[in-house]
Amino acid sequence: MSNIDDKYRNLGLSRDEIRQRIAQGAVNRFGSFTTRSSAAILRNNILTLFTVVLALAVAALLVVGADKDAAFLAGVTVANSLAGMISEFRAKRALDRLSILARRKVTVIRAGKEESLWLDEAVKDDLLILRPGDPVVADGPLVAATGLFLDESLLTGESIPVAKEEGDRVFSGTYVAQGTGRYRAERIGPATTANVLAIQAKAYKIFRTPLEQVVGRIIRALVWIMMLFVFLLLLANAIQHPPIATTILDIATMIKALVPEGLVLVTTVAFAVGALRAVPRHVLVQKLNAIESLSQVNILCLDKTGTLGTNRLRFERMEVVAATPAEVARLLGAFVGASGAANETLRALAERFPGLPGQALEEIPFSSASKWSAVRLRDGNAEVSLWLGAPESLAPGPFPSTLDKKLSEWRQAGFRILAFARSTAPLPQPENLETLAFLILRDELRPDVQDAVGFFIARGIDLKVLSGDHPETVAALSRQAGIPTTIPPLTGKDLEALPPAAFSAAVRKGQIFGRLTPRQKQQIIQSLQETGACVGMVGDGMNDVLALKQADIGIAMKSGAAAARDVADIVLLRDSFAHLPSLAREGDRVIYNVKRVAKLVLTKNVYCLFFVLFSGFVGLTFPLSPRFITWIDVLTIGTPAFLLTLMSAPVPKQSSADFLRETLGFAAISGLTIALVSLAVYANFSLWQDRTEDYGKTAALSAIVLMGLYAVYRVTAPERSPGAVWWQNALVWAILALGASLNILAIYWAPIRGFLGLAALDADSWLTIVIAAALGSTAMHLRLKDGLRSTAMGKS
Repeated sequence: MSNIDDKYRNLGLSRDEIRQRIAQGAVNRFGSFTTRSSAAILRNNILTLFTVVLALAVAALLVVGADKDAAFLAGVTVANSLAGMISEFRAKRALDRLSILARRKVTVIRAGKEESLWLDEAVKDDLLILRPGDPVVADGPLVAATGLFLDESLLTGESIPVAKEEGDRVFSGTYVAQGTGRYRAERIGPATTANVLAIQAKAYKIFRTPLEQVVGRIIRALVWIMMLFVFLLLLANAIQHPPIATTILDIATMIKALVPEGLVLVTTVAFAVGALRAVPRHVLVQKLNAIESLSQVNILCLDKTGTLGTNRLRFERMEVVAATPAEVARLLGAFVGASGAANETLRALAERFPGLPGQALEEIPFSSASKWSAVRLRDGNAEVSLWLGAPESLAPGPFPSTLDKKLSEWRQAGFRILAFARSTAPLPQPENLETLAFLILRDELRPDVQDAVGFFIARGIDLKVLSGDHPETVAALSRQAGIPTTIPPLTGKDLEALPPAAFSAAVRKGQIFGRLTPRQKQQIIQSLQETGACVGMVGDGMNDVLALKQADIGIAMKSGAAAARDVADIVLLRDSFAHLPSLAREGDRVIYNVKRVAKLVLTKNVYCLFFVLFSGFVGLTFPLSPRFITWIDVLTIGTPAFLLTLMSAPVPKQSSADFLRETLGFAAISGLTIALVSLAVYANFSLWQDRTEDYGKTAALSAIVLMGLYAVYRVTAPERSPGAVWWQNALVWAILALGASLNILAIYWAPIRGFLGLAALDADSWLTIVIAAALGSTAMHLRLKDGLRSTAMGKS
């Protein structure tokens, strides 16, 4: 028995004591979990290398009065930042709504009276009441307990409720499974067990996916090249002394030509489209890059309790040993009806054997120590004791060989087996028991878990189960889910004894891990990441928070702990695995879309770089202005890329491992071809035919547009394949026709022609341009076809 003061047992705090604690700030409040504030979202999307460079170029253009060029450049810069911010603010609002919905009320005793208030209104030393289903919102000692069992699965991963008695400590993050009690709020707010664990994972995680890392390397390389050429340009202008406005315009042109702002924008848009497509599937994407991350995962770790399983049991069948099935069913109904406890086992039995009216003369609730429960009741004119529990605790052995074989087979299949027995002896000791039947139950899997597991196994992903529950229970449910369990389960104690090298080897080889602490889950994921793996984690409890934060992508259940949802990259709003395969396929489309847009963007960078080098050596004027480059981007990159990201043509599993090889190979061939042909067109009209410089630049721009549209045609194979949806095929041809038509419109409609600085072309010039573009496209076709054949041969 505890010696806790009677004040806390019955009366609670007085009004003066409550006011004093509120004045001291001793209130059960804990701030927003992550540091992802609105200011942080703005900062992360505005203060980037890409944005700063373009902003400086816009400012310089405005200084020298090049307002039109500045407007074009500013539009792209603002659009890129907005795309990222809108998606992240949307996720933040959704998460804030979840937090509000998760806010709970608690019952406290103050000045001897019960009051209902919000959990963040409780103060230190408040006396809180616990009833079935109530959450524990602070840490402290129990001052009273009657048949109290707590579900600690969100905190420990243990699926079996734990019995609590007066004087025992209870912890925030747990729930009442059965019984009642009262406890004193000794540790509140950030000092509680759940929030101490949350604080360890509080820092905002900035994770760059493999695709983002590759795109980042491309951008950094091009920025360094741009800076080198800007330095050379400044050096040349220091010798030649051109007007300052000319120098600034040349620098802005260099930046516009070599900084791949389209690649950054389309990557952001592709991520945002993937996140928006998750909304109808009741999936909240909290990090813009999460969909792509799921596609890149090669090791997926899953928690068991509340993740693979629902934490509920299902009755499967009954193996009668004595009496008749009808008699056993009647006694089970009497047992269920007389039991005052309400645990998962009794709920599962009640679905099959509805409780009969009756009252227990005596009752012993289930205990994890004894592994049985019992009731004594009146059956007709006699009293009988009915017992339910583990066979090894109740059923006298040995069993007949046939029955023993069945029991072994059921256990191996992952079923839970209970013995149901009766005796005439009074409680509490199980004496002279007659085994009536064995009841076979199974843990209930979450809907569609087996389909999702099958998908990821077929995809070549290594699945591992990390749980705080008993390893045999974890292995059994894993087998039901279809996860291979050829390696014996490992426990946290097994891993503790291993040196670092052996720990890493065991983690790589192991499949099922039980009795893990939150820190051990994190260490396992960290060890897997050190091997170069991209690791995902699916969890729902406080004991999963560190692992979710450590993983390359964290996926949480809406019904789990608020901190788990907060730290996760993806939240399954209906606790269903059904949409994970489709999200992985969506990630494949994201990678494929960015890959093909990168081909178009880098093609532009290649021919612009060639123009810079050629004009520097030969002395020709650079054939493109910032407005020209932006117009080309709109027709051959921006508009096609935006529309392509909205399509959903099926693509095979993608990886960023071959991203550079594929994109640079395509860009080198197409970019050099476009550069040589368009320079020939430019030289033909500007030098050999003695046309104006604007005329030659307009002709070169038109040739670039036509060949750029052919490059678009090359990267739209999925939409033009025989199995594609008809409207996607039609949209590809519409994009090509629209690009060519808009360019002609810009050349001949005076307002646009004047704004862009173009010149009207005559019919003879168009014949030359079309023939040159056709020859260039043919050369691209042949070279790209050869390149694809070489790639295929290399792979074979």
